[in-house]
Amino acid sequence: MKKLRAIWQSMWVDVDRRVRLGRVLGLLFVAAGFIVIGFAWNGAAGQVRVDSQFPYLLSGGFMGMGLIVVGIVMLLLATVRAERQILTDKFDEMNRLLSRNLGRLQVTANSAASNGSPVSTEQVVAGTDLYHRPDCRILVGKKDLTSISVAQATGEGLDPCRACEPPVPPAEEKEEDAEPVSAGSETPAR
Repeated sequence: MKKLRAIWQSMWVDVDRRVRLGRVLGLLFVAAGFIVIGFAWNGAAGQVRVDSQFPYLLSGGFMGMGLIVVGIVMLLLATVRAERQILTDKFDEMNRLLSRNLGRLQVTANSAASNGSPVSTEQVVAGTDLYHRPDCRILVGKKDLTSISVAQATGEGLDPCRACEPPVPPAEEKEEDAEPVSAGSETPAR
């Protein structure tokens, strides 16, 4: 029972699995519909009288057509889900690239951070989880690489590569609270 529950829950997380399942079930429903229509036709062919053939044709025909329609709807829904997932992935990629380019333009236009400290404009290459130096050995042979500033890379939550050790942004100084009040400076109560 736990195994079935885990499979059922994983179906709602993995879109590709739902799309495949929808396609397989759709094809099975269409095939079952044609099989039911074939059995109905075979049952009707065994009857000599026309009024005895109608129950076979009507019940089997309606059931078969219903299965075919449900299967086609499942196939269409699986196709819509797959296309929606592709569009969502493309939109996320476009959003990420646009934010990188806008951030690059902002850094080059301002050349200073909002707090007044200079921004490192050194460019690094962004990966999916890490950022690298442009001459990193891991990037050899890869195409369509995006270069961003170190500040952008850390802003996107990318970690520095351990192989090429790209530059890291300077750590921001923590503001110290006001001077602590010493015990001797308190005025005694009267």
